[in-house]
Amino acid sequence: MTGLRTHRSLRLALVAVAVAIAASVLIQLAQDGWVLLPSISDYFYSPARGVFVGGLTAASVALLALSGRDTESIMLDVAAVFAPLIAIIPTGYRGQPFVPADVLPTVRNGVGVYLVMVAALLVLAVILATRGEVAWRRVAIVGGIAGAVSAALAVLAFAPGVSESFPFAGRVNLHLVATICFFAMFAAIPLITAFGSAERTERRYRLIYLTVALLIAVALVLTVVAAIVRPEDGGVLIGETVALTAFAVFWTTQTIERWRDADPPSILAG
Repeated sequence: MTGLRTHRSLRLALVAVAVAIAASVLIQLAQDGWVLLPSISDYFYSPARGVFVGGLTAASVALLALSGRDTESIMLDVAAVFAPLIAIIPTGYRGQPFVPADVLPTVRNGVGVYLVMVAALLVLAVILATRGEVAWRRVAIVGGIAGAVSAALAVLAFAPGVSESFPFAGRVNLHLVATICFFAMFAAIPLITAFGSAERTERRYRLIYLTVALLIAVALVLTVVAAIVRPEDGGVLIGETVALTAFAVFWTTQTIERWRDADPPSILAG
């Protein structure tokens, strides 16, 4: 029963994270006289920052801790690679491609901690794989992505001649890139759950998963286009809100479907 309770608690915690971020933004919105900022990510520059950063960090830990289902398991781990970056690396201040000078030291501190934690987790993953407790293919895929992301981030954040424009090297919004990568996983996972699983998914759940995948895909396109064309007009806010809501719906639905799954099958050694 302990495994069952832990599995349920982790799943409910992820739903709670989405609710907490939404509540924090709504409370701040009310305090601001219902004047919207350009995006949810812009609330990093408001009193909602603590919940925004803490919630996404907690989500990353929960995603790593949860057992998965084959390919879905790997995609959850990849999502966990990008979730903290959405929190650590802010979007541009009020839609402009820069981060205030007084905020940058905090951002670089967070990046440094991220690099240390990724390195520690990669070492742990190799040890566990050597002991036969984690599949090498899983370590290779997730570890390869995490290692590549960390190496690129280290250069962009700290290398002389490059770090001066961080986090907008080449005018590329790294926060937006991390957000797209995170939600791309959650656009693909419902499709895998509905059609790629060896277990049969009930029709009602399959319809919800397909709808969620479509909504997140559309939201991502809207977010990217709005961020490039007119970041100040609210398109990014709408895209992020739709993606976050769809994520919450997917995770809540899957939690209901798998409420009694104490230890879902995952990619294990051998």
